[in-house]
Amino acid sequence: MVPSHENPDRVESDRTTPTTPDGRSFRRIVGTDVDEALTFFTGDYDFRSPRVRRTRQRPQWDFAGVADELMSLRTARFLVDLRTESLVEDQFLVAWLRSGSSTITFGGQSIDLEPGVPVVLPDAYELHHRDIGLNLVQLDKAHVRSLVGDADFTFDAMHRPSAEGIRAWQSVVRAHSSTWLGNDHELAPAARRAVVDAFATAAVEAFPHRERWQSTVTGNGPEHARLRLALEYVHAHARDAIGTAEIAAAAGLSPRGLQQSLRRHLDQTPGDLLRSVRLDGARGDLLRGDRDDTSVADIARAWGFGHLGRFSATYRERFGELPSESLRTR
Repeated sequence: MVPSHENPDRVESDRTTPTTPDGRSFRRIVGTDVDEALTFFTGDYDFRSPRVRRTRQRPQWDFAGVADELMSLRTARFLVDLRTESLVEDQFLVAWLRSGSSTITFGGQSIDLEPGVPVVLPDAYELHHRDIGLNLVQLDKAHVRSLVGDADFTFDAMHRPSAEGIRAWQSVVRAHSSTWLGNDHELAPAARRAVVDAFATAAVEAFPHRERWQSTVTGNGPEHARLRLALEYVHAHARDAIGTAEIAAAAGLSPRGLQQSLRRHLDQTPGDLLRSVRLDGARGDLLRGDRDDTSVADIARAWGFGHLGRFSATYRERFGELPSESLRTR
């Protein structure tokens, strides 16, 4: 980079390598002009109505990143007090703070980022950055969902991963970041895909998932709360020998009250609900299983299906294929 002596606020940028030898985009930008920074970050991060307060006489900002159509690795620094709204629609965005402080507000709650602790950001949120240094990984949602085998898969935003999850994520970052960020060499398509899949797999393993059932009951009344308790109980105990009586007791409802509530809000009976959750659980085990070490019959029994023939027929009706076919597709 060549510094500018004509205008001390002029952006300095390394534009000599706009792409890597294999076609990935590469950008490195440094500057002190706040308006230039907002223009850049607004385009890249969809900032909406940003509000900036200077925290020093000469603000500084910089950005570096390498991206293709499935993933980008980015590092950013912005030494101002910034408040804005942001929207992420087609990407899962993993962020962790290097320096400064940041508060993310969504769904009526505000959560401070912890230095060094990665989290998945919400799709829509308000942020308050204060002299931040931030690392980010953006993963294409459609690609992650295809790897998981669930078109509705999503993460439980802003939930702190376990210590094991943090270690798993950090391990992948250490193993693959330098390879991805090395903009002076070519990565073969297979090598690029391997790095992307390593990050995507680590994210799925590291960060809590938002189960689909968690958004099926809308509303905040007492009945909605009891119904959510029923759903939580079924998902936690679907492998156990439970039925309507146990589900109703866990939700603080009578068996008839549970039946009426499920019918009213989800158009299901307790038996329908339990069978659906068990089928989903069995399918997950089949898709993850090794066909040389996994038995369809063992998985069916583990999820409370005592009759293999009925299990196979119900499974095929639900998913459009036999359990054995799900096991072979791994």
